[in-house]
Amino acid sequence: MKGNILEDEKAINVLSSSKALSEEITAKQEVATRTEVEIDTTRNGYRPVAVHSTILFFCISDLANIEPMYQYSLVWFINLYVQVGPTAAVPTSAVQIEDNNSAFSSI
Repeated sequence: MKGNILEDEKAINVLSSSKALSEEITAKQEVATRTEVEIDTTRNGYRPVAVHSTILFFCISDLANIEPMYQYSLVWFINLYVQVGPTAAVPTSAVQIEDNNSAFSSI
């Protein structure tokens, strides 16, 4: 079938639906990009507390090398962390990070 493509109604409908699908995919990609940035921001907010907690865990676990009486398990440490959990919200400032570190270290 030869002729003008603008007269082929089926081709025009396929192109229109392809354009609509492309716009929908572009919109979803924009939402995914914003979500990715939000997740990264939240994850990075926890990073200073995670570093502090890691140091604290290994200090506590090394106490057994000094005196065998001081043997603590990972389960004990996790329970310690869960006790602080409600106060350890996502830190958004240096003061909140310090508060979380202090709360966790004081247990």
